[in-house]
Amino acid sequence: MIRNFWVKNYLSIRDKQELNFIAEEKNPVLVEEVEDGVYLYKLAILYGSNASGKSNMLIALNEVFRLLIQPKSDSKVPIKNVIPFALTKNEPTEMFVSFYVNDIRYDYEVKFNKNNILSEEFYYYPNKSKALFYERKFVDENIQAEIRFGETLGLEIETQKDIRKDTLNNQSVLSVCRNKAYGKDIAPFNKLYDWIMQNYHDIDGDEKKGVVEILREAYNNPQKRKFYNIMLRKADLNILEYKPLVEDRYIPKSFRERIEKENIPQDVKDELLKPIQESISFTNYSKNGDFEVSINLQSKGTIKYIRILEPLFDMITSSHVYYLDELGEDLHKDLLFYYLSVFLFNSEKSQLIITSQETTLLSQDLINDNRGVVWFVEKNKETASSEYFRGDSFGLDKGLSLFDAYYIGRLGAKPDLGSIFINLED
Repeated sequence: MIRNFWVKNYLSIRDKQELNFIAEEKNPVLVEEVEDGVYLYKLAILYGSNASGKSNMLIALNEVFRLLIQPKSDSKVPIKNVIPFALTKNEPTEMFVSFYVNDIRYDYEVKFNKNNILSEEFYYYPNKSKALFYERKFVDENIQAEIRFGETLGLEIETQKDIRKDTLNNQSVLSVCRNKAYGKDIAPFNKLYDWIMQNYHDIDGDEKKGVVEILREAYNNPQKRKFYNIMLRKADLNILEYKPLVEDRYIPKSFRERIEKENIPQDVKDELLKPIQESISFTNYSKNGDFEVSINLQSKGTIKYIRILEPLFDMITSSHVYYLDELGEDLHKDLLFYYLSVFLFNSEKSQLIITSQETTLLSQDLINDNRGVVWFVEKNKETASSEYFRGDSFGLDKGLSLFDAYYIGRLGAKPDLGSIFINLED
């Protein structure tokens, strides 16, 4: 779980902006105790008008973990996704994240530009007390970075030398362990790396998977298949269950010959010329008898719902952190709140950070009574930089509905649209 995160000079964020997930008190549904007396919100919802910077905070969160684990093989390759604020584009980007892995807290701060990681400071709390994991400082383009390791890691001198030698200026020290084979003393690096790889996810999960692939994989896992069927029934989609289908596919000779001549990768050709076609059939209920409906005939909302079931399954069966952008799009508001409730009531030490335009969530008692889970995002009109405000920072009376306060404009984060009348004359 993430304790807090801040970012400076990235995308629409010029000045330092922070998301803090620390809760002041216990809550059996919304809060998880990650260590004695430390409570973190399991859910965060970011609201704001279009282009306010909601999604940019998710991108920044995703980027700080990507920097940690992305290995490099060429020192001349630029660091991906380095997009500083337009008016300070010559200054470095800075990020900090404090997070937990297997009940151990880690604090990571990084400064970088498009070519180099300029500094890293990485601390952890193996016995509830702060200790150095490693720190590095950029020296020069063609000179090895200065890297110092904490004594509690137990790294041998030779291993430390090898890591320093293998660390390129455009990659984190942690990511080096992915490219090289070291001794047993590298175990703390590998354990941390593997945990981040498996439990901290890209925005919207694995978007490369198609819905058919998602459902087929779930079908081959009895527990996951049961979960999908339960959630499809509970969503009131009139679906009882689903099953994968494999059908023969007719490919005209002329089409095959044309594809074979195309200058495209072989794996793309193989996919286009596959002799079979995989699909999904859903069993729907009727008093007059059940019937089958192809996935091609399902609504956009149903497809969207199926996609977000995979993150939900992960989060309620083990500890995961997911970022879902524009959650609620194409979903009925009741189904959206049901989805969030299933997550909150069935998960332990998982965290879900979302952006949404579904403001009716603010009228739910669970959200209104725990305003620390809500963030309001808006662009500063003078600087054009995004600013983020936690819902419990406005000093609103408990008797005032968060939804009503937002609706009348007391919390900002709403578009200023002006008159509906359009004058096209000079």
